Amino acid sequence: MNALSLHAAPYHLRPANADDRQDAVELCERFPDRPDYPQRLQKWKRQKSVWLQGHPHLLAGDRPSCTVVGSRACSRDAEQRAFELGQKLAERGVLVVSGGALGIDAAAHRGALAAGGPTCAVLGTGVDVHYPRHNAELLAAIGREGVLLSMFPLGSPPMPLHFRVRNELMAALADVVIVVEAQARSGSLITARQALRYGRPLLCFPGSEGAVALLSAGARAVRSVDEAVACVASLVGPGAAVETYEQPLLTRVESATVSAAASLPSAAMLLSDDDAAVRVLAALAACPSADVGELCARTGLSAAECAAVLVDLELADRCTRLAGGRYMLHAPLS
Repeated sequence: MNALSLHAAPYHLRPANADDRQDAVELCERFPDRPDYPQRLQKWKRQKSVWLQGHPHLLAGDRPSCTVVGSRACSRDAEQRAFELGQKLAERGVLVVSGGALGIDAAAHRGALAAGGPTCAVLGTGVDVHYPRHNAELLAAIGREGVLLSMFPLGSPPMPLHFRVRNELMAALADVVIVVEAQARSGSLITARQALRYGRPLLCFPGSEGAVALLSAGARAVRSVDEAVACVASLVGPGAAVETYEQPLLTRVESATVSAAASLPSAAMLLSDDDAAVRVLAALAACPSADVGELCARTGLSAAECAAVLVDLELADRCTRLAGGRYMLHAPLS
Protein backbone atom coordinates (compact mmCIF):
# COMPACT_ATOMS: atom_id res chain seq x y z
CA MET A 1 0.00 0.00 0.00
CA ASN A 2 1.26 3.47 -0.85
CA ALA A 3 0.40 5.75 2.04
CA LEU A 4 -0.87 9.17 1.06
CA SER A 5 1.66 11.87 1.80
CA LEU A 6 1.01 14.00 4.85
CA HIS A 7 1.23 17.19 2.87
CA ALA A 8 2.88 18.54 -0.25
CA ALA A 9 4.53 21.45 1.55
CA PRO A 10 4.77 22.79 5.10
CA TYR A 11 1.80 24.85 6.22
CA HIS A 12 1.94 28.21 7.89
CA LEU A 13 -0.45 28.44 10.80
CA ARG A 14 -2.52 31.57 10.63
CA PRO A 15 -4.76 33.23 13.20
CA ALA A 16 -8.46 32.57 13.20
CA ASN A 17 -9.27 36.15 12.32
CA ALA A 18 -7.72 35.73 8.88
CA ASP A 19 -10.17 35.96 5.96
CA ASP A 20 -11.71 32.53 6.45
CA ARG A 21 -14.94 33.58 4.75
CA GLN A 22 -13.60 35.01 1.52
CA ASP A 23 -16.35 33.50 -0.61
CA ALA A 24 -20.11 33.65 -0.36
CA VAL A 25 -22.06 30.82 1.24
CA GLU A 26 -22.70 28.21 -1.45
CA LEU A 27 -24.76 25.08 -1.94
CA CYS A 28 -23.10 23.17 -4.74
CA GLU A 29 -22.07 19.79 -6.11
CA ARG A 30 -18.44 19.29 -7.08
CA PHE A 31 -17.13 16.60 -9.42
CA PRO A 32 -13.71 14.84 -9.38
CA ASP A 33 -12.88 15.67 -13.00
CA ARG A 34 -13.33 19.41 -12.54
CA PRO A 35 -10.82 21.98 -11.29
CA ASP A 36 -13.10 23.18 -8.47
CA TYR A 37 -13.16 19.75 -6.82
CA PRO A 38 -11.84 20.15 -3.25
CA GLN A 39 -8.08 19.79 -3.24
CA ARG A 40 -8.20 17.83 0.01
CA LEU A 41 -10.16 15.07 -1.73
CA GLN A 42 -7.90 14.74 -4.77
CA LYS A 43 -6.11 11.70 -3.33
CA TRP A 44 -9.13 10.08 -1.70
CA LYS A 45 -9.29 6.53 -3.01
CA ARG A 46 -13.11 6.61 -3.23
CA GLN A 47 -13.10 9.93 -5.07
CA LYS A 48 -16.68 10.78 -6.04
CA SER A 49 -18.84 13.84 -6.49
CA VAL A 50 -19.59 15.65 -3.25
CA TRP A 51 -22.08 18.22 -2.03
CA LEU A 52 -20.91 21.27 -0.14
CA GLN A 53 -22.74 23.97 1.78
CA GLY A 54 -20.90 26.94 3.15
CA HIS A 55 -17.40 28.03 2.17
CA PRO A 56 -15.78 25.48 -0.18
CA HIS A 57 -12.43 27.28 -0.17
CA LEU A 58 -11.83 25.89 3.33
CA LEU A 59 -11.09 22.54 1.62
CA ALA A 60 -8.59 24.03 -0.83
CA GLY A 61 -5.67 22.39 0.99
CA ASP A 62 -3.85 25.64 1.84
CA ARG A 63 -4.38 25.27 5.58
CA PRO A 64 -3.68 22.45 8.02
CA SER A 65 -6.55 20.13 8.86
CA CYS A 66 -7.16 18.10 12.01
CA THR A 67 -9.97 15.56 12.37
CA VAL A 68 -11.30 15.28 15.92
CA VAL A 69 -13.49 12.27 16.69
CA GLY A 70 -14.85 10.25 19.58
CA SER A 71 -17.92 8.74 21.14
CA ARG A 72 -21.41 10.20 21.00
CA ALA A 73 -22.09 9.07 24.58
CA CYS A 74 -18.93 10.62 25.98
CA SER A 75 -17.96 11.72 29.47
CA ARG A 76 -18.33 15.33 30.50
CA ASP A 77 -14.55 15.67 30.82
CA ALA A 78 -14.03 14.35 27.29
CA GLU A 79 -16.67 16.73 25.92
CA GLN A 80 -14.94 19.69 27.55
CA ARG A 81 -11.59 18.46 26.23
CA ALA A 82 -13.00 18.26 22.68
CA PHE A 83 -14.40 21.81 22.95
CA GLU A 84 -11.05 23.20 24.09
CA LEU A 85 -9.24 21.23 21.41
CA GLY A 86 -11.49 22.58 18.65
CA GLN A 87 -11.16 26.10 20.04
CA LYS A 88 -7.37 26.12 20.34
CA LEU A 89 -6.80 24.48 16.97
CA ALA A 90 -9.15 26.92 15.24
CA GLU A 91 -7.46 29.87 16.96
CA ARG A 92 -4.30 28.78 15.15
CA GLY A 93 -6.03 28.59 11.76
CA VAL A 94 -6.32 24.79 11.71
CA LEU A 95 -9.42 23.45 9.96
CA VAL A 96 -11.28 21.38 12.57
CA VAL A 97 -13.01 18.42 10.89
CA SER A 98 -15.56 16.19 12.58
CA GLY A 99 -18.78 14.35 11.87
CA GLY A 100 -21.49 16.63 13.23
CA ALA A 101 -22.70 13.97 15.67
CA LEU A 102 -23.60 14.29 19.33
CA GLY A 103 -20.87 14.21 21.94
CA ILE A 104 -17.26 14.71 20.89
CA ASP A 105 -18.06 15.82 17.32
CA ALA A 106 -20.44 18.56 18.39
CA ALA A 107 -18.09 19.80 21.10
CA ALA A 108 -15.16 20.10 18.68
CA HIS A 109 -17.28 22.01 16.15
CA ARG A 110 -18.61 24.35 18.85
CA GLY A 111 -15.09 25.05 20.05
CA ALA A 112 -13.98 26.00 16.55
CA LEU A 113 -17.00 28.26 16.03
CA ALA A 114 -16.45 29.89 19.43
CA ALA A 115 -12.94 30.81 18.28
CA GLY A 116 -14.27 32.25 15.03
CA GLY A 117 -12.17 29.70 13.18
CA PRO A 118 -12.76 27.21 10.35
CA THR A 119 -14.62 23.94 10.81
CA CYS A 120 -15.98 21.25 8.49
CA ALA A 121 -18.73 18.76 9.31
CA VAL A 122 -18.69 15.58 7.22
CA LEU A 123 -22.22 14.21 7.10
CA GLY A 124 -23.82 10.82 6.59
CA THR A 125 -26.89 12.54 5.13
CA GLY A 126 -27.50 15.14 2.46
CA VAL A 127 -26.08 18.53 3.43
CA ASP A 128 -29.66 19.81 3.62
CA VAL A 129 -30.64 17.17 6.20
CA HIS A 130 -29.67 18.29 9.69
CA TYR A 131 -29.15 15.09 11.66
CA PRO A 132 -29.30 14.52 14.54
CA ARG A 133 -32.11 17.01 15.17
CA HIS A 134 -30.52 18.04 18.44
CA ASN A 135 -27.61 19.46 16.42
CA ALA A 136 -29.74 21.23 13.80
CA GLU A 137 -28.81 24.70 15.02
CA LEU A 138 -25.13 23.77 15.20
CA LEU A 139 -25.11 22.30 11.68
CA ALA A 140 -26.88 25.38 10.33
CA ALA A 141 -24.17 27.54 11.92
CA ILE A 142 -21.44 25.40 10.35
CA GLY A 143 -23.17 25.78 6.97
CA ARG A 144 -22.96 29.57 7.39
CA GLU A 145 -19.56 29.96 9.04
CA GLY A 146 -17.67 26.84 7.91
CA VAL A 147 -18.54 24.10 5.46
CA LEU A 148 -20.82 21.04 5.40
CA LEU A 149 -19.58 18.16 3.24
CA SER A 150 -21.40 15.04 2.05
CA MET A 151 -20.96 12.51 -0.72
CA PHE A 152 -24.70 11.79 -0.58
CA PRO A 153 -27.33 13.66 -2.65
CA LEU A 154 -29.60 16.32 -1.25
CA GLY A 155 -32.39 14.87 0.84
CA SER A 156 -30.49 11.66 1.67
CA PRO A 157 -31.66 10.32 5.04
CA PRO A 158 -29.35 8.96 7.76
CA MET A 159 -28.46 5.32 7.09
CA PRO A 160 -25.89 3.13 8.87
CA LEU A 161 -23.90 2.47 5.69
CA HIS A 162 -23.54 6.21 5.08
CA PHE A 163 -21.82 6.80 8.40
CA ARG A 164 -19.24 4.07 7.82
CA VAL A 165 -18.16 5.77 4.60
CA ARG A 166 -18.27 9.18 6.30
CA ASN A 167 -15.83 7.93 8.94
CA GLU A 168 -13.33 7.01 6.24
CA LEU A 169 -13.77 10.35 4.48
CA MET A 170 -12.92 12.22 7.68
CA ALA A 171 -9.56 10.44 7.76
CA ALA A 172 -8.88 11.29 4.13
CA LEU A 173 -9.43 15.00 4.83
CA ALA A 174 -7.02 15.17 7.75
CA ASP A 175 -3.35 15.91 8.22
CA VAL A 176 -3.68 14.60 11.77
CA VAL A 177 -6.45 12.59 13.47
CA ILE A 178 -7.18 12.89 17.19
CA VAL A 179 -9.41 10.45 19.06
CA VAL A 180 -10.64 12.13 22.25
CA GLU A 181 -12.58 9.22 23.75
CA ALA A 182 -13.83 5.99 22.17
CA GLN A 183 -15.70 2.91 23.23
CA ALA A 184 -14.62 -0.51 21.96
CA ARG A 185 -17.22 -0.41 19.17
CA SER A 186 -17.06 3.31 18.43
CA GLY A 187 -17.25 4.32 14.79
CA SER A 188 -14.35 6.68 15.48
CA LEU A 189 -12.08 3.61 15.46
CA ILE A 190 -12.90 3.21 11.76
CA THR A 191 -11.61 6.74 11.21
CA ALA A 192 -8.52 5.89 13.28
CA ARG A 193 -7.81 2.75 11.26
CA GLN A 194 -8.09 4.64 7.99
CA ALA A 195 -5.81 7.37 9.35
CA LEU A 196 -3.03 4.81 9.81
CA ARG A 197 -3.65 3.34 6.38
CA TYR A 198 -3.44 6.80 4.79
CA GLY A 199 -0.21 7.51 6.66
CA ARG A 200 -1.79 10.15 8.88
CA PRO A 201 -0.40 10.70 12.38
CA LEU A 202 -2.87 9.39 14.95
CA LEU A 203 -3.13 10.84 18.45
CA CYS A 204 -5.41 9.71 21.25
CA PHE A 205 -6.17 10.50 24.86
CA PRO A 206 -5.69 7.39 27.01
CA GLY A 207 -8.29 6.19 29.48
CA SER A 208 -11.10 4.92 27.26
CA GLU A 209 -11.70 1.36 26.13
CA GLY A 210 -10.98 2.13 22.49
CA ALA A 211 -7.69 3.87 23.30
CA VAL A 212 -6.11 0.55 24.24
CA ALA A 213 -6.41 -0.77 20.68
CA LEU A 214 -5.25 2.54 19.21
CA LEU A 215 -2.13 2.75 21.33
CA SER A 216 -1.17 -0.82 20.46
CA ALA A 217 -1.59 0.03 16.78
CA GLY A 218 0.83 2.96 16.83
CA ALA A 219 -1.15 5.95 18.06
CA ARG A 220 0.66 8.45 20.23
CA ALA A 221 -0.83 9.17 23.64
CA VAL A 222 -1.49 12.82 24.49
CA ARG A 223 -2.52 13.68 28.02
CA SER A 224 -3.64 17.28 27.70
CA VAL A 225 -5.20 19.59 25.15
CA ASP A 226 -2.08 21.74 25.11
CA GLU A 227 0.10 18.71 24.37
CA ALA A 228 -2.21 17.69 21.51
CA VAL A 229 -2.19 21.19 20.02
CA ALA A 230 1.61 21.38 20.31
CA CYS A 231 1.92 18.03 18.57
CA VAL A 232 -0.33 19.15 15.71
CA ALA A 233 1.67 22.37 15.40
CA SER A 234 4.93 20.40 15.22
CA LEU A 235 3.50 18.49 12.26
CA VAL A 236 1.84 21.22 10.25
CA GLY A 237 3.40 24.48 11.39
CA PRO A 238 6.39 26.34 9.92
CA GLY A 239 9.42 24.10 9.69
CA ALA A 240 7.42 20.89 9.82
CA ALA A 241 9.05 18.02 7.98
CA VAL A 242 7.70 17.19 4.55
CA GLU A 243 6.78 13.55 3.82
CA THR A 244 8.58 12.41 6.97
CA TYR A 245 7.83 11.94 10.66
CA GLU A 246 11.09 12.92 12.29
CA GLN A 247 9.70 14.91 15.21
CA PRO A 248 10.70 13.20 18.48
CA LEU A 249 7.17 13.53 19.86
CA LEU A 250 5.93 11.11 17.23
CA THR A 251 8.19 8.12 17.68
CA ARG A 252 5.21 5.77 17.96
CA VAL A 253 3.32 7.28 15.06
CA GLU A 254 6.26 7.36 12.68
CA SER A 255 6.69 3.60 13.16
CA ALA A 256 3.03 2.86 12.40
CA THR A 257 3.09 0.72 9.29
CA VAL A 258 0.58 -1.36 7.42
CA SER A 259 1.06 -4.16 9.92
CA ALA A 260 0.36 -1.78 12.79
CA ALA A 261 -2.83 -0.61 11.14
CA ALA A 262 -3.83 -4.23 10.68
CA SER A 263 -3.50 -4.82 14.41
CA LEU A 264 -6.51 -2.62 15.08
CA PRO A 265 -9.73 -4.61 15.49
CA SER A 266 -11.34 -5.11 12.10
CA ALA A 267 -14.20 -2.85 11.13
CA ALA A 268 -16.51 -5.82 11.41
CA MET A 269 -15.58 -6.26 15.06
CA LEU A 270 -16.03 -2.55 15.73
CA LEU A 271 -19.42 -1.89 14.20
CA SER A 272 -21.16 -5.17 13.47
CA ASP A 273 -22.48 -7.82 15.76
CA ASP A 274 -19.60 -10.23 16.46
CA ASP A 275 -21.61 -13.32 15.62
CA ALA A 276 -22.81 -11.81 12.34
CA ALA A 277 -19.27 -10.92 11.30
CA VAL A 278 -18.01 -14.42 12.12
CA ARG A 279 -20.81 -16.02 10.09
CA VAL A 280 -20.16 -13.87 7.02
CA LEU A 281 -16.40 -14.41 7.20
CA ALA A 282 -16.89 -18.16 7.47
CA ALA A 283 -19.31 -18.19 4.54
CA LEU A 284 -16.93 -16.19 2.33
CA ALA A 285 -14.01 -18.41 3.30
CA ALA A 286 -15.91 -21.49 2.13
CA CYS A 287 -16.39 -20.32 -1.47
CA PRO A 288 -14.60 -18.36 -4.18
CA SER A 289 -17.21 -15.57 -4.06
CA ALA A 290 -20.81 -14.97 -3.01
CA ASP A 291 -23.54 -12.38 -3.34
CA VAL A 292 -25.78 -11.09 -0.57
CA GLY A 293 -28.52 -13.58 -1.30
CA GLU A 294 -26.12 -16.52 -1.08
CA LEU A 295 -24.64 -15.17 2.14
CA CYS A 296 -28.13 -14.84 3.64
CA ALA A 297 -28.82 -18.49 2.83
CA ARG A 298 -25.51 -19.66 4.30
CA THR A 299 -25.52 -17.51 7.43
CA GLY A 300 -29.20 -17.21 8.33
CA LEU A 301 -28.80 -13.42 8.50
CA SER A 302 -31.06 -10.87 6.86
CA ALA A 303 -29.98 -8.98 3.75
CA ALA A 304 -29.56 -5.80 5.81
CA GLU A 305 -27.36 -7.58 8.37
CA CYS A 306 -25.19 -9.11 5.65
CA ALA A 307 -24.88 -5.79 3.82
CA ALA A 308 -23.79 -3.99 7.00
CA VAL A 309 -21.08 -6.58 7.70
CA LEU A 310 -19.86 -6.49 4.10
CA VAL A 311 -19.39 -2.72 4.20
CA ASP A 312 -17.38 -3.09 7.40
CA LEU A 313 -15.25 -5.82 5.84
CA GLU A 314 -14.62 -3.68 2.76
CA LEU A 315 -13.47 -0.77 4.93
CA ALA A 316 -11.19 -3.17 6.79
CA ASP A 317 -9.86 -4.51 3.46
CA ARG A 318 -11.03 -8.01 4.33
CA CYS A 319 -13.11 -8.46 1.19
CA THR A 320 -13.52 -7.03 -2.30
CA ARG A 321 -16.73 -6.31 -4.16
CA LEU A 322 -16.65 -7.89 -7.62
CA ALA A 323 -18.74 -7.27 -10.71
CA GLY A 324 -22.33 -8.38 -10.36
CA GLY A 325 -22.49 -7.58 -6.64
CA ARG A 326 -20.40 -10.58 -5.55
CA TYR A 327 -17.85 -10.50 -2.74
CA MET A 328 -14.53 -12.27 -2.36
CA LEU A 329 -12.58 -12.68 0.85
CA HIS A 330 -8.92 -11.71 0.90
CA ALA A 331 -6.11 -11.09 3.35
CA PRO A 332 -6.26 -7.97 5.52
CA LEU A 333 -4.85 -4.80 3.90
CA SER A 334 -3.66 -6.65 0.84
